[in-house]
Amino acid sequence: MIRVGVTQVHPGQSFSLPVEGDWDGLIAGYSFSMSFPSAAPIDNLILDVYGTLVGSIEAEYVQEQVNPTEGTIVCGVLFDALPPFEGQTLPSLGYPQEIGFIQGQVEAGIPEQDIVFTPEDGFGDPPINNIFVFGTVSVPVTNLLPGQIEVRDPPPPEPVFIRGDVNMDTNVDIADVIYHLDYTFLNGPLPICMDAGDANDDGISDISDAIFLLYYFFLGGPGPWVPFPNPGIDWTDDTLGCEQGL
Repeated sequence: MIRVGVTQVHPGQSFSLPVEGDWDGLIAGYSFSMSFPSAAPIDNLILDVYGTLVGSIEAEYVQEQVNPTEGTIVCGVLFDALPPFEGQTLPSLGYPQEIGFIQGQVEAGIPEQDIVFTPEDGFGDPPINNIFVFGTVSVPVTNLLPGQIEVRDPPPPEPVFIRGDVNMDTNVDIADVIYHLDYTFLNGPLPICMDAGDANDDGISDISDAIFLLYYFFLGGPGPWVPFPNPGIDWTDDTLGCEQGL
């Protein structure tokens, strides 16, 4: 089996997409051939085999051809290609192992998309097929599985707030206590960031938060937990949420 892995990146990020092989016994070499969209929005596309077990064995022949214009990648590796011939081989691990890495950088500003890499025979000059070499015998690989780079937009940034800044004016003062009491008892508007109203960070926005702030202002009580006094994200796992940050 020869298959291409799956990796997910954001526009503008670098990637390393594994090419994996699985076989029984010891191989003296291998080659693979694959295609991908010729208009793929990828910069600095290369193929690396030295980050795999091939690098530790120090293969004596490694030939790679990456052609972004035609959308093809081919690679040939022999572990014992030069005299003195010592019978170097790559053992099976009993499960798929990396035999190469497709590396590059996805262009910035592109829309979400999948860039598919499909193992197929016959690309390159001269044409290269997908094979494993056992001793002096080349065995075609018929189980060829495609993989892809999944380009996805990054998630929106988490809203920032100051804990205790209930009215979201960037200050924590008595006005926040009044705002808190107003929506708690007088049907006033809810905060646009409920996490900011959770002054004591107990995961609930209630009268205890107003009392907590009064103790802080007038009786030397502890101040709100982070994010405070500077804006930041909520590190506490609760259900309050923050629809709109500062």
